[in-house]
Amino acid sequence: MTHLDSMAGKYSRTDKVYTRVRKFDNQVIGVRLKNPVTNDPPSAAQQTVQTKMATIAAQVKTALADAEQKAALQEEWSKQRRCKTLWGYAFRKFYSQSLTPQNP
Repeated sequence: MTHLDSMAGKYSRTDKVYTRVRKFDNQVIGVRLKNPVTNDPPSAAQQTVQTKMATIAAQVKTALADAEQKAALQEEWSKQRRCKTLWGYAFRKFYSQSLTPQNP
């Protein structure tokens, strides 16, 4: 029988239990969390975040479809080591640009 590094499962519709085997003493630790999936409608703050993420994802898709912008992004991406994918780098760049205030 092999040891598992981690596993997750559900006991009921509203509970989610995560267990993890600690490496140094092989103890199993269970953490019980409430399942975030509910039938409640998203709040205004959640809708704002969803809209912002969808807008940035659309910007990334548009930028990567354009050959010139994709080449420029790929050149910048190759000079850094933080983001592993071009999509992730472009998303991070556009997201950080959306946080800085724009000067008119």
